[in-house]
Amino acid sequence: MKTALSILAVCLVIAYVNGAAAPNNVKDKVGALAKKCAADHKANQEQAKIAFTQKLPTDEVERCYLECVYTGVGVIQGGEYSVEGSKKLATQRFSDAKEHETVNKLIDTCSKEVTKVKDEKCSLGRTVRECFVKHGEKVHFFPSAN
Repeated sequence: MKTALSILAVCLVIAYVNGAAAPNNVKDKVGALAKKCAADHKANQEQAKIAFTQKLPTDEVERCYLECVYTGVGVIQGGEYSVEGSKKLATQRFSDAKEHETVNKLIDTCSKEVTKVKDEKCSLGRTVRECFVKHGEKVHFFPSAN
């Protein structure tokens, strides 16, 4: 169940990058964004897989990599969690009213829980992921890396 939520972030990324593109095209675009962020933050191949799992980041490289991905899709804007950016992404991704409602509840819940930690570099990468994993069990639409 946690797998579904943690990949919500990936779906949101896919939705943002995708728009109305075919699923394979979206996966390609998300893959390109993930590669760019991995290169920018020196994430190795194993660390970069975190974008396609429910795994929580365990170090600065993984946190910064996820923060880069979330920023790239609009979930993080101006160094803060963005409800507006997240909902815009969800609107582009989900046409089913029930899925859209579930995702919007998740976004609203996370707006109350996601915080930037002053002395932790790239803390939003961790806190966004933690919230998506914690509250995403009702969302079953995450893609795999394959």
